[in-house]
Amino acid sequence: MKKLLFFCLSIGLLVGCSSLNSSSSEEIDYTIGMDNSYPVNDCLEDGNSQKARVILLLGQSNATGCSLIDYLEKGVSEEEFKKYQDGFSNVLINYCLDNKTSTTDGKFKKVDLDCGIKEGYFGPELGMAEKLSSHYKDEKVYILKFTMSGYSLNHHWLTNKERGEIYTSCLEFTNTYLKYLDDKNYDVSVDAICWMQGESDTTEEKASRYYDNQKAFVSYLREDLSKYQNENGIYFIDAGISSSPYCLPSYPEINEAKVKFSKDSHLNIYFPTIENGLTTLYEPVEEPDLGHYDALSELKLGHLFGEAIINNIKK
Repeated sequence: MKKLLFFCLSIGLLVGCSSLNSSSSEEIDYTIGMDNSYPVNDCLEDGNSQKARVILLLGQSNATGCSLIDYLEKGVSEEEFKKYQDGFSNVLINYCLDNKTSTTDGKFKKVDLDCGIKEGYFGPELGMAEKLSSHYKDEKVYILKFTMSGYSLNHHWLTNKERGEIYTSCLEFTNTYLKYLDDKNYDVSVDAICWMQGESDTTEEKASRYYDNQKAFVSYLREDLSKYQNENGIYFIDAGISSSPYCLPSYPEINEAKVKFSKDSHLNIYFPTIENGLTTLYEPVEEPDLGHYDALSELKLGHLFGEAIINNIKK
């Protein structure tokens, strides 16, 4: 378990510091080698034109799910934990994490404790599903989760402000399963994009570009997914990053850029994580993983995403 945590942190640090270890005049190859083949596992019944409300969950490792289930079990009641084990049958998820390190093999499954980077870990989809399942009792919600731990918006999701390798792979993943829902006769709409990212952009150079990069990134998403937008447009729901040592020196600049972007449109929603009390300082007790949210904070991150969706998207 410790080896996985160290690996996640090491990747984030190596990628985040790459621009500091190279001269500005040196051309760097940021190619990752994404696997863009996304199979379709036909697992749903015919939709008969019923609504398919789709939420995208994108970002890096705190979106991937590197928080420990053992600590979640200790922090909630037996009844609550049993609910998370059983899962939420009206909130389905299809995910591809860290270039197919963990996937659902192209099928939709109910959100439960088995949606993180590896057995024993969970992500924000759990808290999201808890909120969405209760609010949309008579509907099904579909989460498409695509994440790349430790990679920056500046170099990898985008490249020179253009659609980058991760973006292209994410779009291929998303369109594959939106088309699947469409072909199964669902009335498909992408209602919101939830974004938990920025920790790997906290060098000064990348942080100074974050607002412009995010502006371009979201414009590309809305343009490329416009076929599936509802009448109100696609909401972009953005979480602030933590003040973890791994987010130094420029986490304030990243969060300021996120706040600034949220003011550009009523479709752009921001919520802070620091001010909401989310922590990265305590788990595991013997060797805290300072790069990833503690279990109850990861659950709350999902709750905050879910509440933002419910409060902003009207039926």
